[in-house]
Amino acid sequence: MGCGEFLVKYILFFANLFFALAGLTLLGLGIAAQVKAVDLTELGLTLAPVSSIVLGSLVFFVAFFGCCGAIRENNCMLVTYSIFMLILMILKITLATLIFVNLDGVLNQIPQFLKDSFNKDPQAFHDLESSLKCCGPAGYISYMPAAFLPDSCCASTPCVPINAYSGCDIVIKDFLNTFSLVIGSIAIAIAAVELVAVIFGLCLASHIRNKARRGTY
Repeated sequence: MGCGEFLVKYILFFANLFFALAGLTLLGLGIAAQVKAVDLTELGLTLAPVSSIVLGSLVFFVAFFGCCGAIRENNCMLVTYSIFMLILMILKITLATLIFVNLDGVLNQIPQFLKDSFNKDPQAFHDLESSLKCCGPAGYISYMPAAFLPDSCCASTPCVPINAYSGCDIVIKDFLNTFSLVIGSIAIAIAAVELVAVIFGLCLASHIRNKARRGTY
């Protein structure tokens, strides 16, 4: 085995070992978030945990092919791995593009979404307030002219406007804005690493195939 082939093989192996661990981490975080959000399903807030579970499982599966293909020098597994990596790279670039293009539109829809949820199921909305530490769709004013607010609106009782949390629209907008920009930036960075992994995987697969052909002569 030449020095170049040795380096490519083990760089690919350890890179995919990292991807496998990252996939398991995403899977674990998604499961934990899903368990925590089980009471908020009526508000449609479980999409992110489910996406994390699916993405974590997919990343682990693809990384498994990469690790096994590299360490066993299996041409079929390496080609399969490279194809999956290329698909994941395209999906991540698409995800990042959609995030950056549509983020403002999504944020602008948050107030109406919260208002509809508040009117549809007040009890479920109180659970949301307790979880996110926020008060009403637009703050305590959403409960006016009531003299007292629900306990979920405050950190202490009695719950009155002076010690109420900020509106849920502000809290969720800040969270989504930060979370989305971070996810979009990370997606682009990972896509760049995946492109390198695809090139390494195909190069190693080609070298293994050529070596097998030479061995038949």
